[in-house]
This record gives sequence, C-alpha cells and structure tokens, in this order.
Amino acid sequence: MNKPKINNKFHKNQLLMEDPQLAKFIPESKILTKKNLIDLLNKYKNVVIKPTRGSLGKGIIMVTEIGMEEYELLILNKKKHINGQNTLYIYLKNQENDFIPNIVQYYIPLAKVFGRPIDLRYIIQRKDRDWTITGKYAKVAKEGYAVTNFEHGSSILTVEEALKNSTIKNLNMNKLLVKLESITLSISKCLTRYFTNHMIWGCDLGIDEKGEIWIIEVNAAPQTKGFLELESLMPMYKTIESFKINKKKFR
Repeated sequence: MNKPKINNKFHKNQLLMEDPQLAKFIPESKILTKKNLIDLLNKYKNVVIKPTRGSLGKGIIMVTEIGMEEYELLILNKKKHINGQNTLYIYLKNQENDFIPNIVQYYIPLAKVFGRPIDLRYIIQRKDRDWTITGKYAKVAKEGYAVTNFEHGSSILTVEEALKNSTIKNLNMNKLLVKLESITLSISKCLTRYFTNHMIWGCDLGIDEKGEIWIIEVNAAPQTKGFLELESLMPMYKTIESFKINKKKFR
C-alpha cells in the first residue's frame, strides 16, 4: 500500500488487519474484481458491495446467492434478481464510481432488534494524547432495509437497550460492553500510528447473533446527529462538541 488515505475504508481495514489484536474482528474484504466477487460468494453466499470512499450508506448493495448462478440484490429497500456471474459482475461494476473502486466484503449476519439489523456507533476523541470514548448509540435499520444508516430512516436506541432486546444468544451484557470499549480504544491507538494528528474516530461495530463483534468501518469525520434523537444521549453530544471546541494542537 502507498501512503494510506484517511478517507479510504479499504486502507483503514488493511491497517487494522496488520494489528494482531484487531485482525480477527475485520470481515474478509477485497477490492471488487470478478474473481474476488465469486470467491467470496462461493465462500459465504452473502456479501456486501460498498465504495472505498463515501458515507450515508450511498452505493451499498447486499448480494445473496440464492441458486446456481442466481443472485438477489438488496439496494436500500429494493430487491433485484440477476442470473449469471458475468451479468452480476457487469451490473456491479456499472454502479461503481469511475474514481472510487468498490469493496466486496463478507456480509455480517447482524443481530436484530424487532426483526431489524442493528449496529453500534462509538465516538472516540482526544484533546491531546489520551483517547476517551465520548459517545455511543445503536442504530436499528428501517423495516425492509439492511443498511443501518441514520439518513435512511434508522431508529436510535441506547446501546444497552438495543443489546437487551436483541437476538444475541447467551448475552452477557457487562462482558460485551467492556469488550466493545476495549476494541474501540484499540482501533484509535492503531490508527494513530498512521494518522498521528487526527482527533476523532467514529467506529461502527456490528455484533452477530452468536455475540461475536465485528468492525464494520471506521469514519474519520463521523456524523453525530443521532445523539440528538434521544434525551438520554444529549450529555454525550455535549461532551463530543466540547472535545471539538477545546481540543489542543497535538504535539
């Protein structure tokens, strides 16, 4: 890899993969080529296609193999059927921005709340050298959607409420919360080695029904509007904003 770019999701994935403590939490990801697409579909049957750069859930496509060279695509809440590997690959390449290559990635079977997938947003910041988790909440996908982006109608819950009402089996709430915080801190420490002056990360973490944690992606300029949805999250929002205002120049 040349010099990693802070807004490139694949670059950040590769950096996290180099950390022995974090590699096991990264879903298998490759740059979209026909071979990589077919290899991952053969291996997992479910994959997600997403741009290496971008936000707000734009360009995300879920692909499921439902028969012999027969595929179902979910784009936001719209389904599309495609027959044939070549036809599938050509369709996906045509959705790709000429200047932003796509990733093909193992699709995490996320735990659900009210029958809808959830993931978690953790905000971690620093004013000088020390990192602090300043906020967290859960995103519950809108009915019929697989993406959990707030901009596409996801509901916001506290992390604790989402986990309590989720389909995670044999849930140990305290143990899971400690592990989520530990992973978030490890992410910030890992990426600081490459982006030495950066002051904030938004970590999107998924949990499957077995209780396994996955790092979905890490955002360098995370949206924080979700904290305004619940009164109980307002103190976190104020803390996040205070960190932004009072940050010192890192030396």
